[in-house]
Amino acid sequence: MKEPMRDIKKSLDATVFKDSQFSAKHKHAVFQKIHKRKTIYVLPALVSGLLLTVVVSTGIYFASERIGGESPDALVPNHPVTTEIPPPQGEGGTETVPLYAAKEDGEVSMKDAETAYALCVDALTDYYNAIWNGTEIDVGKFIGNENLQQYLETKIQFESKKYGTMDSKVKQLEIGDWKVTFTNDEKGGYLYLEVPVSIRKHDGGGYGEGTEFFVRNIDGKLTIVDWYTGGKDTYDYLVRGYEQKIGNPNVWNDHDWVNKFKSGTGLYDFEQQVYDRFQLTHDANELIGLEPISIAKLYAYASYQQDFETAYALYTDREEHILWSEEEDEQIPLADRGTPEQVLETYKGLERGSFIQTSDYEGYIKFYPNGEQHVESGFSMIKNEEGIWQVAFLPVQ
Repeated sequence: MKEPMRDIKKSLDATVFKDSQFSAKHKHAVFQKIHKRKTIYVLPALVSGLLLTVVVSTGIYFASERIGGESPDALVPNHPVTTEIPPPQGEGGTETVPLYAAKEDGEVSMKDAETAYALCVDALTDYYNAIWNGTEIDVGKFIGNENLQQYLETKIQFESKKYGTMDSKVKQLEIGDWKVTFTNDEKGGYLYLEVPVSIRKHDGGGYGEGTEFFVRNIDGKLTIVDWYTGGKDTYDYLVRGYEQKIGNPNVWNDHDWVNKFKSGTGLYDFEQQVYDRFQLTHDANELIGLEPISIAKLYAYASYQQDFETAYALYTDREEHILWSEEEDEQIPLADRGTPEQVLETYKGLERGSFIQTSDYEGYIKFYPNGEQHVESGFSMIKNEEGIWQVAFLPVQ
């Protein structure tokens, strides 16, 4: 504990805290007033290992004061324990990589609350730095589940396309009052954290987003096992749904859930809605606003479903790039189109690809069907006269 804080506590212990009517709740209120909101500077990152150690130690002491010094398990076994922990003082960042070590082997508890908070703040700092400022992010530093890693990488690509081209970069993050809840289960328990974030830019503007995390103890290290960013038009809003408040710390181990995000032709909810409308009308205007990767996924999905009319309707309508007519397409034998299994194999990994524009109206999606970086595929796209991206004939050759 820092010297000023230790002196304050000694003085309080010797005076008002001696009063039997001055409860733990009152103590908590006093300590909340002492602490300040936390600002995390994204550029540059200034945190040091010593400061993090002091912050974690101080937070654990205050947490134990609020729950009477006993473990949450002993107080309310198998039920959530909720407490509000004031954000620690100082500045944070990820220049020095902390270990995020759990306090106990094979389980997590409220003793890990401050370290879990530091983990989430570091993850958020790197996340917003990546999507706004174009820096690299090692998602494996915060997340152990491969399915969640892949989803987050796709989420970062989506958000960086939206924000990364803007001139205004992020200067700092400000973390508001955050909450943590502990729940015990057969896997050693988990922590649920609500972390409100204000993103401040160099030009003085900014915006806010609410974030939710589940954190577990995986092999002695605190690890994020689910992460949801709330707010209209966020990637999670579009893909997982606005009403999706995380409630299952094991969701990324669920085969049916993961298939929606992992399959090369699996459509997200908003893509499925577009596909359903487009399938009825084959009107290219239904595709307005969709990114090239989403349109390529619609084509892959139509091919997988053997909906060849819809697949043809997704081809470019630029006359100089049309290779055969719709009537000619109808004459192509089924045996020459490939089986659904072959389609899956051809377009596997497409949703995690990156779009590279090569001219005013041409580009391709670079992706890796077998997951190996040295075996690359390309999916060709052409923008029509109305500015809508469409599929090139023979997109993968």
